[in-house]
Amino acid sequence: MSIKRNVCVTTLAVTATAAALQANAQQTQAQEQTVRPLGEWNYEKIYQKGGIKADSLLDAEVFGENEDEIGSVENVLVTQDNKIAAIIAQVGGFWDVGDTHVLVPWEEVELHEDGVRVPVTEDNAEDYGLFDAEEYVSQQDLSRTQQVEDDVEAGTGVWKLTDLLNDYATVGDGIGYGYIDNILFSREGDVQGVIVETGAGFGSGTYAYPFYGYGYGWNPGHTAYYTQYNEEDVGEMESFDYEQYEDLLDD
Repeated sequence: MSIKRNVCVTTLAVTATAAALQANAQQTQAQEQTVRPLGEWNYEKIYQKGGIKADSLLDAEVFGENEDEIGSVENVLVTQDNKIAAIIAQVGGFWDVGDTHVLVPWEEVELHEDGVRVPVTEDNAEDYGLFDAEEYVSQQDLSRTQQVEDDVEAGTGVWKLTDLLNDYATVGDGIGYGYIDNILFSREGDVQGVIVETGAGFGSGTYAYPFYGYGYGWNPGHTAYYTQYNEEDVGEMESFDYEQYEDLLDD
């Protein structure tokens, strides 16, 4: 029993150390960037505009041009400018091509009352091949495409939603604050903010923060995300109210 406990303690210590190192690196690189004071940040504009929650977009049903359900969203690719670039969807289980993964640019995706609609058909599915646009997805062994979340790597300057969701969130000098529970996007695909679910040490609440990605020391390979704020800053935050946020994909 003591051996298992020691292993768990060691694992937590290593994880905490790694998170602290990543946070310090992000903090150092961010010093030359502009960080928005939390005193100038509030949720009113986000509430008024509404948008799309990452957890609603992931696994959303995908419909074709004839309103037939053809698959589901597997992942979402976001640019270093914090805009959705494309969705990765698994489609075509009933087509002759069988199950296949396609990459659909965001400008070709329409919000549907039950999910999203794309111009992908049995005849043109090959035109949306996952590896046809190398600026979005790095070339991989095609046998690995069935594990989109873990194995398909985004191209340079592009990251997947699953690279950030559920990562640790830190404040100050690598202090564990909580984890990334969600990401908010506008209808146009711009990141509105990240949702942090805080740990018991910070009151176990839900808060939205500006997103600081590329250029602020963060990269998709990190397991920790530095919020860019200190303990004193976050202590003044109000809880984010999902009830006031109209999710355009939420029934």
